[in-house]
Amino acid sequence: MAILYESQGSFNSGIPSYRLLISKKSKGTISLTEKVLSFETQKDKINFQLSLSEIQNIFMKNRYKIPLIELLTIHKTVYTLFPFRDDSNSNSSSREMTEELFKQLIRVVFNKDQTILYETRSKFYPGSIQNFDLNMKALQGCIFLTENYILFKPFEEGENYKVKILNIKDITMEIVSSTTYVKIGTVQGKIYSIFPLKRHWRIDKRDNKKVEKLYDMLNQAKMYKESAKLHLQRVEQEKIKKIKTMFEVSDRLKLKMLRTTLGMRKEIFNTKIFEWAKKFHFKIDGDNIIINKETIPAFLHHINSIDKEENTITETTECLFCGNTVNNKLEVCPYCENNIKLE
Repeated sequence: MAILYESQGSFNSGIPSYRLLISKKSKGTISLTEKVLSFETQKDKINFQLSLSEIQNIFMKNRYKIPLIELLTIHKTVYTLFPFRDDSNSNSSSREMTEELFKQLIRVVFNKDQTILYETRSKFYPGSIQNFDLNMKALQGCIFLTENYILFKPFEEGENYKVKILNIKDITMEIVSSTTYVKIGTVQGKIYSIFPLKRHWRIDKRDNKKVEKLYDMLNQAKMYKESAKLHLQRVEQEKIKKIKTMFEVSDRLKLKMLRTTLGMRKEIFNTKIFEWAKKFHFKIDGDNIIINKETIPAFLHHINSIDKEENTITETTECLFCGNTVNNKLEVCPYCENNIKLE
């Protein structure tokens, strides 16, 4: 499996003392793949592996004036990573190496199976900005834009903000105190303000070029998703039309034909068909279903309403944070305790 990140560093369970952090027994090689974070000790060549599915949250901390990464697992265990600078001084800290590991971890833990369209360091404020000190109130971290959502992950402890692209109502470029930023408004009436940054001589500076880039990429993502949604709606309308025609010419259909037309997985269809038979007074005769002509309009309305809810015909969904399958009626994932419901 391809190695996404590798460096010399220190690895400890819990929050170590400064002496333990820099001790020889804590030193080794940190490596990251799409599924596992590994650490091999320099002295004894002992290999420790942590499955990425066990990681609940990721933070960047400064302890003892050293940039570190802390991992919190679903078992409430904490691990501390201290990447070294990539030079001859193996004990030298490196914010660049630490931040690169942080971003790689975010990509594979929180953005698994997503195509990242754009990412950047940024300041983020959950609300509309009126001339105040951004350094005091805005959160600092990384923005990740995918085809389906935009995610802000703060460096330090704090809430992760994730907004579905289709829930974005408007995207504008605004100016406050001579600073240009991107403002997002959602269909729910919430506002998010984003200030892309660049790193220059170890200092974060606001970057108007990145503001324009994020603005353009967000608009492109929004147009693409809206176009894809319209296409899907047309497909669903054709599906309903086809089912209606089938019901008009015959009151007896093959179950397989109905399932194929609906585009449902077999295990889900096998459960739903009995629910529908009871609710709409259909009868199942072997491999056939006998339709009740009087309840066809209600059945078609039911199928159409499911399609409008973006095919939430299944009762489970995949948590976008930890990847586990959970009931889609839940608001909080029981595995990683993150909010499942996106904005």
